[in-house]
Amino acid sequence: VCAGTLNGLSVTGDAQHQYQTLHKMYNNCEIVMGNLEIVLIDHTQDLSFLQTIREVTGYILIAMNVFAALPLQNLRVIRGTQFYEDKFALFVLLNYNPNTTHALRQLGLNQLTEILAGGVYIEKNAQLCHVDTVEWRDIMRDPRLEPLVRDNGRACAPCHQSCGGHCWGPGPEDCQK
Repeated sequence: VCAGTLNGLSVTGDAQHQYQTLHKMYNNCEIVMGNLEIVLIDHTQDLSFLQTIREVTGYILIAMNVFAALPLQNLRVIRGTQFYEDKFALFVLLNYNPNTTHALRQLGLNQLTEILAGGVYIEKNAQLCHVDTVEWRDIMRDPRLEPLVRDNGRACAPCHQSCGGHCWGPGPEDCQK
């Protein structure tokens, strides 16, 4: 178990300092008590230490990063005890560099089955694929909330035929469960 953060989009220090802080906080962490905020991380950084995270009690903020993949493949639950911008449990925004090809291409949250409270906001991620092929209403507990997913990657591979149109990525192992 490790503590989360409440920084939003504000950061201290440069990108290297951001990464070192992230690594220190979440290395070998399975449950984040609070929010998981991943902001301003460069494409050269190894984020594999995040793959141990199974649960986040607050919200997840992924913004202004330029890595291609997020290794949160074991994340199962976002509890949403706190929200980003008063209503979002998952907030993904501007994860690309307009001057290069570096960008978030897949969320890869293949094990995510529950967002207990709060909504989903995924917008302006120029190369992010397979966020509109996820049936967010199956994951979100609150039926009154509408997932906001728009203006993301365009030239995306289709879901594998075994997925029935709902997937986190193009392979048969990426089908939404």
